[in-house]
Amino acid sequence: MRIAIEFGGCEFRSLRRDGGRLLARRASTDYLVVQADQVRTRLIERQAEQFARCQDGMIVYGPTAVDLAELMHIPMQSALADGRLRHDDPVSRQFLGALVEGLLPQPQSIARCAVIACPANPDRPPLEDEELGFLLRLVKLRGYEPEVISPGMALALTELGEAGGSAVAVKLGGTQVDVSVVHETREWLRFTLPRGGVHLDRNIAHLDDSFLRLHDGREALNMQPIRSWRHQVQSLNLIQDPRTLELRNQYRELAYLVLHRLRSELTPTLRRGLPSPLPLVLGGALAAPIGTELLFSQVAKTVDLPIQLAPVRQLHDAHFAALRGGLIQLDRLANGRRRKAAA
Repeated sequence: MRIAIEFGGCEFRSLRRDGGRLLARRASTDYLVVQADQVRTRLIERQAEQFARCQDGMIVYGPTAVDLAELMHIPMQSALADGRLRHDDPVSRQFLGALVEGLLPQPQSIARCAVIACPANPDRPPLEDEELGFLLRLVKLRGYEPEVISPGMALALTELGEAGGSAVAVKLGGTQVDVSVVHETREWLRFTLPRGGVHLDRNIAHLDDSFLRLHDGREALNMQPIRSWRHQVQSLNLIQDPRTLELRNQYRELAYLVLHRLRSELTPTLRRGLPSPLPLVLGGALAAPIGTELLFSQVAKTVDLPIQLAPVRQLHDAHFAALRGGLIQLDRLANGRRRKAAA
């Protein structure tokens, strides 16, 4: 069995290879906290499949939480603040532990698990990183030995496979963009931009004046309807209304930020060792709509990159593409151990 888990800013996902099957799971990091009186408790017990009791009332998560949030006029909360762990929030940490338990089945013996994540401080060992270390300990508690791989590197392996090659891998996620320049299955460059789907949703929610009136009369920005709408957008090439046009403009701005940063990171020394043209591959949940690769291709022509790019490629099944790379990484490590043992 091979298994990989990805700690995204809005969603945790896992992909398991069992025999000839690939088994995928995903779970949102959003949840609903309900001050539970007798009526609400009965409603939650009757309608929600996933809930738990806590000091503040009841936690509801899963697909039902979105419907209940709209019904009760309560904003959803995220266990992660812009992709980062919340400090002094035991409820969120308990909730994340429950998500990991649901995504990682207990192995019969110690097994390796590819963890798709990027430490906040790449110069420190992953377990010493405050945020990633917490998540890795959750993996270890399930009986796995974590093997950390960056999102961009995982995406590149999905495109290149074990045979190797070179690529610029851009993973567009919920709260950040991860970019890796990979040559012969080695990561030569890596950087992260704190922009993602949440940033797009927040901007469009403000433009749409999407606010939720709470029971105490206050108003809170309501991004959930925007996010649900964005997830249904299948193409950026088909502009049906002003909101879709704004979404495409947001994508174009994101592409410019990514490629402009790439231009500044590609030093002359680094460029000398890279082949030309260099493929650019896109993946991640935010890269799912048709036309994302076209926007990146158009912007690349205006940024004046110091390297020549091959046609931009949008990976199939953007949500789980990096996880497939995680499974390839486990295969690479296992093959390396076998070769070492045979030598």
